[in-house]
Amino acid sequence: MTAGSNKSAGITRRDFLGSTTKTVAVGALAGSFPSIVSAADPIRTIGLGVSIINEIQGQASKDLGFKVRGQALGYGAMFSKMLNQNGQYEIAEGYFNDMDVFIPSKVWQPIDTTRIEDWDKVTDLCKTGKLSEDSNVGQGDAPVRHLWLDENGNRVAGPSRYISMVPGWHNADSIGYNPQDTGRKIESWGELFSDDFKGRVALLNVPQIGTMDAALGVEALGLYEFKDKGNMTKEEIDFLVNFLIEKKKAGHFRAFWETFGQSVNLMVSGEVALESMWSPAVTAVKAEGVPCVYAAPKEGLRGWHGGLAISAKVTGKKLDQCYDYINWWLGGWAGAFVARQGYYMSVPDNVKKHLAPAEWDFWYLGKPAATELPDPFDTIIVEQGEVRDGGSYWDRFRNIAVWNSLMDENDYLVKRWTEFLSA
Repeated sequence: MTAGSNKSAGITRRDFLGSTTKTVAVGALAGSFPSIVSAADPIRTIGLGVSIINEIQGQASKDLGFKVRGQALGYGAMFSKMLNQNGQYEIAEGYFNDMDVFIPSKVWQPIDTTRIEDWDKVTDLCKTGKLSEDSNVGQGDAPVRHLWLDENGNRVAGPSRYISMVPGWHNADSIGYNPQDTGRKIESWGELFSDDFKGRVALLNVPQIGTMDAALGVEALGLYEFKDKGNMTKEEIDFLVNFLIEKKKAGHFRAFWETFGQSVNLMVSGEVALESMWSPAVTAVKAEGVPCVYAAPKEGLRGWHGGLAISAKVTGKKLDQCYDYINWWLGGWAGAFVARQGYYMSVPDNVKKHLAPAEWDFWYLGKPAATELPDPFDTIIVEQGEVRDGGSYWDRFRNIAVWNSLMDENDYLVKRWTEFLSA
């Protein structure tokens, strides 16, 4: 797949919504919003708890001089509202892996990059697919494959004046593990299926993502090679799910987590030795005093990328405020906030201005922590001398094996995943 291309339109809105499973978000569900607003009303933004955090929208409101009201939803609810109720929000804090549905739906308006103040500072990770020249673009829904639009919202090869979303927070996910329980450093996705950890492994119960983690493990063991882990064929899905069913029947898995909190509790309680994990969950485990390491598998990481889109129904003063909010996100304060949870932001130069030198060195440059470092809520989660697994930002994104994706065979994937869970 080349930049600007997209997978075949093998999925409808109804197909996706009918098969999307429950997913995770950190944050509470806010109340419903009125569908008609005036310029004096708050900017309404919706997304996952990754970016919809009271402190972030509160700081934006303070800095911008108008109210920004956030609503954090679970993944399925977020997707549904973004797609079917675009009069109920102004800003969609969405994800590039959903663009095969959102771009053709035209529920969002093309973003005019001439109104993005720091567009020239946004890294090439989304613009060209590579953060550095020696990087891998990666399989699946790499953001560069879903970024460029024309003024009517149609895909173009790019670069172009118009884009689908303004690139925002992102990360590369892998395996979290307790080194005291594993007894060794985890350096391969294949360890998810090691008999050494039988009965103490957990997978993420989101078929679109859980299957990718499993596929990376299967490939690492040399059992199968997928043409594109981000867009598997039915035959590839069958091989993978049949393998997982065998492992499940043998008692290999302890749990299949659906929420951020579940993944944390599984590790804190000692029920699992290793599991599919997200970076903030690792920091949350450490905040509880339990050792937890985020692996940097030699086969590469699984990437994901969020961003900010604008509802097609927004015009006038509200549209101006939307661009102000997007420009505020790129300004660095919010990027520094999420950096302390392990996330990256698309304008690192601005983030650096809002981080202490020791924080920048640890989170972005991969250097040993010069001092203890806190999470965004002032809990110490990094000990002096600790080094972030995977190295610097540029090192981590040099080897992305696959990006979170929406596959052409999504319905079949969910059907088989359900069979796996029921086996």
